[in-house]
Parts: sequence; C-alpha cells; structure tokens
Amino acid sequence: MIDMNTEMMVSLSGIREEMYPVTEEETGKTIHRPAYFSGMKALLEGAYSFASFFEKMHLMQKVYVGNEPEDFLFSLDTGEMEYVGGEEGFREVSGDGEVVLPGENPLSISEFAAPELIMAVKEGSPLHFNNETDRYFISVFLFEYFFHTGSPFEGKMMVNRCFLAPMEKEVFRAEQGIFCMDVGDHGNQPVKGIQDKLIRYWKVYPDLLQKMFMRAFMNGAQSPFLRPSAVDWMKVIIHLIMDYKDCSCGYHGFSFTLKEQENGTRTCPGCGKIYYPLSNGMDTLWLSEGQKLYECQTGRVPFDKEKVTGIVVENRQRKGLYGIKNLGTAEWRGMFPDGSIREIGQNQAMPIWNGMRLRFELGEDWFLRLHYQEPEETEDMLPISGETDPADHEEKG
Repeated sequence: MIDMNTEMMVSLSGIREEMYPVTEEETGKTIHRPAYFSGMKALLEGAYSFASFFEKMHLMQKVYVGNEPEDFLFSLDTGEMEYVGGEEGFREVSGDGEVVLPGENPLSISEFAAPELIMAVKEGSPLHFNNETDRYFISVFLFEYFFHTGSPFEGKMMVNRCFLAPMEKEVFRAEQGIFCMDVGDHGNQPVKGIQDKLIRYWKVYPDLLQKMFMRAFMNGAQSPFLRPSAVDWMKVIIHLIMDYKDCSCGYHGFSFTLKEQENGTRTCPGCGKIYYPLSNGMDTLWLSEGQKLYECQTGRVPFDKEKVTGIVVENRQRKGLYGIKNLGTAEWRGMFPDGSIREIGQNQAMPIWNGMRLRFELGEDWFLRLHYQEPEETEDMLPISGETDPADHEEKG
C-alpha cells in the first residue's frame, strides 16, 4: 500500500461526480472542489494502480469480500492509489480458492456485486468470493472510473423501471440486465440528460478499452470465466499509456485522434508532426521525433512502463531522417529493405524507412510499410553499425 495523505485524495464517488468535499480549516465548513485528474496519464496511472493492487492481492491468495468502492482513494495529481478498507476487506482463500461468508452479508447488494453473489443473497445461500467475483468488481469499478457514470447496466431499460428496493433492482440486473453499451442489443442504451458523461467519455478512449468492457459485461456477466482478470486490465491500461501522445505543440490524445495520411502515416492535428507506424501485425507503435520506447514495449518485463529503452531522434547529418536509438543494454536486430541485417547496439540507431524491419529483445519482428516506395537506400544513409559513428543519431541538444 502507498503511504500518503488520504485527505488529499478522492474516492470513486468524487471521480463520478467530478466534485469532492473538502473541510475548510478556518471555518470548518464543507465545500466542494472539482475532482479532475491532472491529465490523462494520471487517470490511466490510477486505473493501473487499482488493477495491479488486485493482482498483488491475488498473488497473496486473497480476494476482496467487501463491496465498497470508497475503500479506494486516488491522487488527482499522480493517480497513485491507497486502499483504506482495512485488512478484513481482503481475506485469504481456502484450498478451493474461495472465501465463503453467510448469505445475509449486506455488502453484497449493489451494482459492484457479481450476479452469482446477488442470486446467492436472493436464495439465502452462502456467498462464495473468489477471483471471478473480484474480476466483476474490478470491471464495474473501472467502468464507473473511466466514464464517470453509474452501473454498466443502468440504461433506459432500468432507468424507466420502478424498483421498490435495492435488492429488487440488483436481482433484475443479475437475471435480465443488458450492458448499456451492448452493440447488438439497443434496448438498454444510455439515456440523454441522465447519462451524458457516459455518452461523451465513451468516445474518448480507443476501442481496445471499449471491447474490454463488452467482454466483461456482455460475455462475463453470466460466464465468470470470461471476465477480464486484473492482469488483463493491466495489459490494456499499459497499452493505453503507451498509446497516448503528448505533442510538443500542446496537442494531446490517443493515436486514433491523429490525422490519417494517404501513405499510412499520421500527423498531429496541431502542428503536423509526422507519426510513422511500426507494427507487429497486431499492435502499432506510432513513432515521431522525441517519442520514447519503454521496457514493456521492447524488453522482457511486460509491465515496466518506467524504464526508457529507446527514443526517436533526428539524424544530425541528414535533416528529416529519423531513427530509433537503442538506449538499453540488449541488442536489437535491424533488417533493411535491401535484405541486409545489422545489430543495433546500445546508443546506435535504426533509421525509420519504408520497408524496415526491427527485432527487439524478445525476438518479435516489427515492420514499417507505407503506401509508396522510398528512394533506394545507400550505405551513406546507414549510420548505425560497423565503422560508422553512433553519434550521428544522438539526441539533439
């Protein structure tokens, strides 16, 4: 857990309402201040901290038996998270991977409870908490965290229905609920004027995040084994962190917001900086001058998003020619359009050209294919190995 001043942090309710209460020292009065993260990177860091905390608990063979989102606080400046629910909130599982509690446990009655927990309460059966119930809690929490809204099932079908008690509402959700962003069933779409933040924020994020929530609530609502795990969420959030662009001109956004060009590159809508697509067939790294690469992208530690292992720099001798400079200790292998292969050692660089292929430490090939043919490369354009000077691709300044 993180040791920090929790008075300077906000809970999920503050994030949803975009306001949080603060007590004035002089008057003792409670006022409300805006609750916005300092930037997208801080928001994503908070989501990553939340998912990784659950993975840490699972590695310790513990699961969450609470149902209270206010147990998790976030720093609006950095995204760091603090769990304040106490040790009883997480309990060690038995040999069969579960914690069993009496069915009358009131903490189970809310939108954060997995359907199987709600049905157990309805039937008066014991509550079985396990990794699958945690996966449901994580998904609901992150849905409300990212979209500043209520339950993932609270669309027009539930908004327009009268429920006499919280239990009746949650039983209906568990038995008949439809994910409000279900692409195949529009019977429970979000309601304008009530769920405007969900409608607005859903479009802000790449479809990778949207598909994760579809997996959680369309497939995983009744099939627990299909729910995304904490590690699944960590992988997606890492991808979002790496994909988010902060251009030097002040523009910021995910790569899908960049302007697509006919040749396959993209440009910054603010200044026109070019982004080159380096793809492994599944994912794409959008490269531009100053763009950093990290261990989680090029190395053997999939969740190391702090260690810089590469950077895109301009060739000092040939303006307009860029390369990926290796800042790590592991060698890369560059395969050029003419078929030649060269080792890219520390402080050496691989020029960014149409037809290039680059193999990072893990041995996976990344390639660049544009929709036009670059001029034929010559030896004097390859300042990356042999007798050439690695400083030709040193970072400017």
